[in-house]
Amino acid sequence: MRQHHLYNNLLLFDLFAVEEKVKHFFTTRSGGVSSGSFSSFNMGNFSDDDPLKISENREILARMFYLTPDHFITPHQTHGTGVLTIDQEFLSLDRSEMIERLYGVDATLTREKGIFLCATVADCVPILLYDRNKEVIAAIHAGWRGSAGRIVEKTIHEMEHRFGSSPADLLGAIGPAISKNHYEVGEEVMNSFTLNGFDLNDPLLSTADIASSRWRIDLKEINRRELIRLGVKANNIEMSELCTYEGSDLFFSARRQTVHSGRMLCGIMMVP
Repeated sequence: MRQHHLYNNLLLFDLFAVEEKVKHFFTTRSGGVSSGSFSSFNMGNFSDDDPLKISENREILARMFYLTPDHFITPHQTHGTGVLTIDQEFLSLDRSEMIERLYGVDATLTREKGIFLCATVADCVPILLYDRNKEVIAAIHAGWRGSAGRIVEKTIHEMEHRFGSSPADLLGAIGPAISKNHYEVGEEVMNSFTLNGFDLNDPLLSTADIASSRWRIDLKEINRRELIRLGVKANNIEMSELCTYEGSDLFFSARRQTVHSGRMLCGIMMVP
């Protein structure tokens, strides 16, 4: 069984680490300059943390790859299903136009080299995809709204439509996220999945507490099965078993820390 490993406070996945044409990472909460509940490697766009410290943290990350922060494309996520293709036209925009275009985006894809596609998380599911055949990459932020709205399907369909990707050629990494044991949801969430055609009756996906009308759901496993349903081979998917809620030494957790939670960042880049 493949395992991820820590290197310079970054989590790396064995499945991707052996691929010479891509670089990838999942940050932990260690190695930065933020303090208090945001200590120390907070990558968040929006929080009570000092923006200068977040900027310095991003500089630290960029230097690990001998890059500058402007090589990292990080959307303004809104827990939706917006998918954006990063192409030469996008990269030619000025900074303010880029920021405007990235608003409301929860997944990005590209075949451009030398830029990291990123997603910020603090319990939601981070997913990286790599098409070895067509040389296309994608980064997905899948919270419950995005997962129920089939953001994985929309991203893969965009890869197929734009670049002729085949799901059978994709490698997928599902990063650390909140585990089923700690992810309790109500009827609104369950209804959202049901209305979008999901069957969560499998006890591996959800278990009910009838007395409280609450459920515990496994967002990582839901998204892993989505990848397989769409044609990604099961042995081409590596899924972290680490829980962001439990791993307070390694991860920020919005559910554990409420509004005072920092953010981790994941990213994938095709090597120039």
